[in-house]
Amino acid sequence: MPFCDNCGQQIDENQKFCPNCGARNELAFKAQGSVAPPPPGHKSEVPPPPPPKKLIDLEIDQEDVDRGVEKARRGLGAAFSFAKKGLSKGAEIAGKGIDAAKETIDERRAAQAAAQPPATQPPAEGQRVCPSCGEPVTGSGKFCNHCGQKLE
Repeated sequence: MPFCDNCGQQIDENQKFCPNCGARNELAFKAQGSVAPPPPGHKSEVPPPPPPKKLIDLEIDQEDVDRGVEKARRGLGAAFSFAKKGLSKGAEIAGKGIDAAKETIDERRAAQAAAQPPATQPPAEGQRVCPSCGEPVTGSGKFCNHCGQKLE
């Protein structure tokens, strides 16, 4: 049996995470054919892309900048004017949509409650279940053997 690289706890070969400290068990990932991500600070051997080529050579003076600013001001003013007019109508439509969504949710919940099978058997006494993935937890570890979630 291997040991955790982080805390030294003995773990099964197929456990992806240490049940004691939650560290990744790289052997389990390699056995499944998964590739572990490179360690932090790892530099790629691919050279950076070349700088972009200059396509157009433009000469812009202050007058051109001032005209662009003025056009932008006018455009924003018109956009805000339309937004103010549409805001009240949009709020009304959104309210109707929210009400319709609430009704749909209530209908689906009622249908789901009617069709829901009886509750499943609770886990055996002393048996723990991971709150994240629902898998049974073996041993007294602090972390799930399946997903690595910290157990309470």
